Formats: sequence, structure tokens, C-alpha cells
Amino acid sequence: MPLFFIMKTYIEKSIANFNGKSIDRYTLTNKLGTEVSILNLGGIISSFKVPTQDGKITDIVLGFEDVNMYNCEEYLSNYPYFGAICGRVANRIKNGRFTLDGVEYILERNNNGSHLHGGAEGFDKKIWQVEVIENEDNTTLELSYTSVDGEEFYPGNLQVTVKYSLFEDNKFTIDYEATTDKTTPVNLTNHTYFNLTGKKDISTMRIKVNSSEYTPLNELLVPTGEIESTNKKHNHLDDETTFEAGFKNLPQGYDYNYILHTKDFLNDVGYIKDTEKDIMVKIHTTQPAVQVYSGYYIPEVGGKFGKFSGVALETQHFPDAVNNPHFPSVILNPGEKYRQTTIWNVYSPIPQEE
Repeated sequence: MPLFFIMKTYIEKSIANFNGKSIDRYTLTNKLGTEVSILNLGGIISSFKVPTQDGKITDIVLGFEDVNMYNCEEYLSNYPYFGAICGRVANRIKNGRFTLDGVEYILERNNNGSHLHGGAEGFDKKIWQVEVIENEDNTTLELSYTSVDGEEFYPGNLQVTVKYSLFEDNKFTIDYEATTDKTTPVNLTNHTYFNLTGKKDISTMRIKVNSSEYTPLNELLVPTGEIESTNKKHNHLDDETTFEAGFKNLPQGYDYNYILHTKDFLNDVGYIKDTEKDIMVKIHTTQPAVQVYSGYYIPEVGGKFGKFSGVALETQHFPDAVNNPHFPSVILNPGEKYRQTTIWNVYSPIPQEE
């Protein structure tokens, strides 16, 4: 396979081929020795390797070194969206239906009667155009995709740009932008699963989410439309806890949309950390919420991963917002620009003040 090197970015072309789609891998590096690998398939963050104090390298996200594994039956049979961009509308839309300007749109129902993460072939399965941008203090991978009018039965031609930037101080940013020529819903997120422990599961990892409210769900995991306090509930994460402690009361773990304590611009989502590996990830976002999913249904693939092997922290607008007008709106109109940012600050070792 041909390998190219552009300053801080390694580019591997045509390392796999899925149904006629050529898969490329881009690896961003910085002076600290961190390496982040990203595929043009779905914008998948396939690895995030961080040097630790013991002189070893820890990959803090779930993904495959062998890109062909993203197309294997074991993985796709209980598809967990490892590291991918999710859209046009991430999370669930009840009954796969919504109405805009008096017109009802009927979408693919790909999850227990609901529409999930953009449908049968959402942004996670698309080949994105990629441009490498080298800046003074960071390297940016700019991914672009045009979702045509009627794709997955959504209205409007949607022009989407997602920028992944790795900074020299281990800050990693995801910037989303989109424009449309017809009114349409948009809610983009990234579905990376974190595991900072180097172990098979995340039980000993610690988490804190700056939220005291969530959107409760019905039996199909779709919001009821209510907003409730997490206070004294088993899903409360506003105080630091281990996943192991949470699993004692939640046999299937966490899968909740937490409403963030809002600020003027960037909301402080909270953090995950592992004190044994001395690694922490702090997260900030312009989004109003975060889906915390601790991976109960992650499949075991090739003897790796499986239940609770990672946690997804999906910064987002509320699920099914298009059918709940009292939720923050996900509607994008022509002439407007959708903009959202999520920041991961990765620390190894953990700062002393923590």
C-alpha cells in the first residue's frame, strides 16, 4: 500500500475497499507523540494513541487497526458506530416521522420502529472528501460531504463540513458546519467510544457529567418529551463516580441524554479519567446535551471489545427534537449556517489540581 508523509500527517491510500469504495487513513501527530487516525469512511476516528508516564502507548478509543474489520459480519450484525460522524440527524426520531411546513416526512426505521443516526446509510457509511491543513499550532483534517435532497428521505441538499484538529498540547477539536437549500433537521455528533484503562471494560474508569436533568425514555429508548431531574436517581452523574458503581444499579449501564449546565458559549460537559493509567479527557461543547452510552450492546469482534468495553459521549441536541417543539430546535433553514464545536482536552498525566 502506498504511504505518503506531509509534515505531521501520514496518509495511507486505498488500504481497503468496501463495495467499490476506496478507504484511506489519515494519521495526525503532534510533538507530544500523540497519534490520531481517521478514515475517509464515515470520518471514523479509528485510534487515538497517547503516550503515558510509564513509557507506553495507550489507545484511548475503540477501533480497528485492520480497516477491513469495519466491514465484517461480526461488527455489522450489532453495529456500534465506532468513532463515526452520525447524521443527518443523530440519535432517534420517533416512528421515523416528522412534519415540516405542513409536509410529513417518513424516514427509514432502522431501530425498533425508530429512525437512528441518519438511517440505513447515514453519514457514518459515506466516503468523505478530505483535505489536510497544516497550521502553526495544529493540524486539521477537513472532511466534506454533500447529502443530496431526498437522501434517506430528508429534504434539501445539505453541504456538510467536519474539521478534526489536533493541537500540540493534546487538545482535539471537532467543528461541524452545514448549509441547506431547503428547511431540514440537522443534528450532528461523533460516536467515538473511550476506554482509558487499557483493560477489557471501563468498570474502573471514573466519570463526571455537569448535568442535573435528563430526557426520560419510553420502552423503545425514545424521549417521552418530559424533562426530569437526575437527583437521587441511579443515572445521576453530577458527582464523580466509577462506572462499576453505576452498573450495580443499572444492569444495562448508561444510555441517557443529559442536559448540560449551559454557559454563554462552551458548555463544560465534564470528564472521564483513569487514575491507574493517569489519563483524563475533559470535554466542552456548544451543544446543549450529551448522550452517555456505556456500551451494553457493543459486540465482541475477533475476541476484542464486547459489553461495557467503552463509553460514547455524544455531544448533541436532544433526541427526537424534531417532534418536540419545546426542545432546542434542530431545524436549519436556507440562508442559515449550522455550527457546532466539541473539544476534547486529553491529559496524561492528570493535572495535579484534579
